[in-house]
Amino acid sequence: MAKKIYFIDSRVEKFDYRYSLSGKLEKGLERINLTKYFSKDELVPIKMHLGNRGGHHTIRPNFVRLVAEQLKKVGASPFVTDSSRVKPYEYLEVANEMGYNQLSLGCPVIIADGIFGRDSVTVKAGKILKELAIPSAIYDAKSMMVLSHIKGHIDSSLAGAIKNLAMGCVCPQPRNHTWKEGGRGKMHFQMTEIMAWNKELCTYCAICADNCPVEAITVRKDFFEVDEDKCWRCARCVKICPEKALSVPISHDNFLASLAESAKAVLDTFEPGKVLYVNFILDVQPECDCMAVSDNPLIQDQGILIGDDIVAIETATMDLIEKAVPLPQSKADGIKLKKGEDILSALHKKDARIQIKAAEKLGLGESDYYLEKI
Repeated sequence: MAKKIYFIDSRVEKFDYRYSLSGKLEKGLERINLTKYFSKDELVPIKMHLGNRGGHHTIRPNFVRLVAEQLKKVGASPFVTDSSRVKPYEYLEVANEMGYNQLSLGCPVIIADGIFGRDSVTVKAGKILKELAIPSAIYDAKSMMVLSHIKGHIDSSLAGAIKNLAMGCVCPQPRNHTWKEGGRGKMHFQMTEIMAWNKELCTYCAICADNCPVEAITVRKDFFEVDEDKCWRCARCVKICPEKALSVPISHDNFLASLAESAKAVLDTFEPGKVLYVNFILDVQPECDCMAVSDNPLIQDQGILIGDDIVAIETATMDLIEKAVPLPQSKADGIKLKKGEDILSALHKKDARIQIKAAEKLGLGESDYYLEKI
């Protein structure tokens, strides 16, 4: 049976709050009946990406506050969270700069794996990843609201709800483990121990070191070194290297399959029907929100999707992106799409839908859906 996905069009029909994106989001959350997913007095994590310094295309705080208010209306106690992406204390400061704090959102903002980024519970994963460390604030929760800003990504092409769970709900380096044994880096580097460095191309500009979230790279005149124990394998250095002196010899099919496997490991910590997804197809930029910049959106805003099936909502997201016209004055400018191709896959040169198909194969949902417009 086709899954219902609520669709909030970004177009505004009348100069009336009820027809604004906020008004329609409020109506959509009321129509879906949050009491089916969240109970009175339940602590509910609102899982989202908190952004990075230099970026600005994240989910707007007024939308997040609206979601928190709707959860409070059904008696739940929400808190906004993400796992550590930089040092947790610094990440909280970044969140505050992005407008995510208790005053603006009306609920606490915490780091899911603790102020030192080590609080987690190890769970079994699939044949690729074996096991993963889930942040305690996610593992111990009975339900979860997942807010995903849709954008591109160096390795997955699509950064949506699947990646939000797969990467954002895994501790980068859990207590008493290395990244290889349960951390997020297991997904990033499936086929190599460390990024490849081309000495002939390197100019020792140190941009990679300046942008490394864990200070794993040391660059001096004619000297380049990576601390393999510190490195999270996030590949940010590869993306930003102006000389292309760094590369990732990775099997992207394997990486995308591992995202689905990780998402399943996260969802297996919840009872069925206790996770709700909201995909914001707004400000669809070419790179992840963890980058220190935001580029012009690749397509016009499409709107917001709400649903409880991660495969269906991701499929609907990609269908909307595929139909959208690439925008001029963006990285999409001049790219000629083939029939059935989307701008994210064309830009990053890997099929964004592989992770969705892998998730469906693992039984995380169904790609068959229909849209109900709010």
